[in-house]
Amino acid sequence: MAHDVFISYSSRNTEFAEAVCEKLEDNGIECWIAPRNIKTGTNYAKEIMDGLDLAKMVVLVFSKDAQDSEYVNNEIDTAFSNNKPIVSFKVDDSFPKNKMEFFLKNTQWLDASPSTLKEKNKTLESCYDQLVKDVRRILEKVENGEVFGYEHTPTPVIPHKEKGFFEKYKLPIIGIVLVLIAVTGFMLFSGMGNDSSADETNETGISIGYVGLEDYGDNNYAYFVFGTIDGNLSNSSDDVIHIDYYDDAGKIVDSSDTKIADIEGNILGSIDVTKKDVSKVSVELQDKKGKVLYSLESDNIIEQ
Repeated sequence: MAHDVFISYSSRNTEFAEAVCEKLEDNGIECWIAPRNIKTGTNYAKEIMDGLDLAKMVVLVFSKDAQDSEYVNNEIDTAFSNNKPIVSFKVDDSFPKNKMEFFLKNTQWLDASPSTLKEKNKTLESCYDQLVKDVRRILEKVENGEVFGYEHTPTPVIPHKEKGFFEKYKLPIIGIVLVLIAVTGFMLFSGMGNDSSADETNETGISIGYVGLEDYGDNNYAYFVFGTIDGNLSNSSDDVIHIDYYDDAGKIVDSSDTKIADIEGNILGSIDVTKKDVSKVSVELQDKKGKVLYSLESDNIIEQ
């Protein structure tokens, strides 16, 4: 069922997210928020993507934790790609950077960070009231059929921090350093021939970035294996990504199977659990008969 607002947030900002949800719903604005709107026994990732798809707009509770959450980044990436209006409610003194800055640079912002509240002698409650007004205004535009392209969003108020010399020119500096390293390496090793002990290339085109852990409260957790898949594999409907999730004792906690053709974004597989007990995953590329074509492991668990 369609709803007005999808609330995107890091689990470490649950208090702010729930306050935003309560304020909006007290003013007749229907919200979708995890884990409240996720049905028991369903796949967290699919439920969240469905909730986002049915929303008219997104409210992001922005913070350093949200920026560091790959899951939040995926939600904002999806909202941006589908041209959904995004309002960011900034609750700390961090600043958007990298791809988050790209997604949010032309979106509407509300700055409820501690330093801004103190500087402008404002209250958090007044920021919640302003959020309600902004959300209502944007929903009216959406309901009137206005196309919400990012070239004509409301005047952005995204905060920016003045950059120092190195931050301004770090890319050119890093580029020069990398070139010097490459040239030096070539000069040192040219003429030495091929090293037969060099690592083999993963010709399957599959790699693991990390395993993300989301805490949804009330002993509800989800593990998401983030990685990349070569585009040449994405057309295969038969090959499967099989993932085993292990605890500290080496016992398999759970497993997941996802067809290559069904994988969306960077999530190779996921499971829902009632306790944080996964310490390692093994990922296998299998053909339709279950033959293992390639396997790799990761113990890089990051709590989002």
